[in-house]
Amino acid sequence: MVETELLAIRAFAPAGSTPGNAAITLQPQRSIARIAAFKDSLPPLQSALGLTLPGPNQQARHKATLYLWSGPENWLALADRDDPNFDLKLAQTCSGLAAITDQSDGRTILQISGPAAHTTLAKLIPIDLHPSAFPPDATALTLAGHIAIQIWPCTDGFELACFRSYAETLYEALIEASYV
Repeated sequence: MVETELLAIRAFAPAGSTPGNAAITLQPQRSIARIAAFKDSLPPLQSALGLTLPGPNQQARHKATLYLWSGPENWLALADRDDPNFDLKLAQTCSGLAAITDQSDGRTILQISGPAAHTTLAKLIPIDLHPSAFPPDATALTLAGHIAIQIWPCTDGFELACFRSYAETLYEALIEASYV
C-alpha cells in the first residue's frame, strides 16, 4: 500500500496588503486542538496540564500554548507554532480526562491591528471590545456579521478564529468594514 502524506494548505491566499484603515492578516498555520473535559474530571485535568484552565470568556497562557475558554468544560488550545504531534501530545497528557480533537485544518486565524481595528470590528461584532469591557485576558464566542468566530486580544490588536470555510468571507467583510 502506498503511504500518502496529507499537507495542510491555507484556506485562501490574500491579495497583498489590505487597502483599508486597519491591517488584516492571515496568520501562519499553527496547531489547534479542542479539549472537552469528561464529567467530573476538571481538577485532575488541570493537574495533568499544569495550569488552571480559564473560566468563561477568559484565556490563559501556559508555556507555548494559549488556552481559550470555548464553552462549559471546553477549551481551544493553540500552539505558538505548527506541531504535527500537538493533538497527540495533548491526548496523551489528558488520557482518560478529556476528549482531544485536532482543529488545525478546520480553523483559520485572522489578525486585525492598526488605529482603526476597534472601529472596524464595531461594524461587525455585537460586543464591546473596549479594554474596560474586554481586557487582555478575555475571549468571546460571537458573530462577525453572520460568521461564528472566537475573538481575543493579542499584542498587536485582535485575533479571530473562524471555521476554515468562512475564512475568505470573513477576510473580505473585515476589509470592507475597515473603510472608515
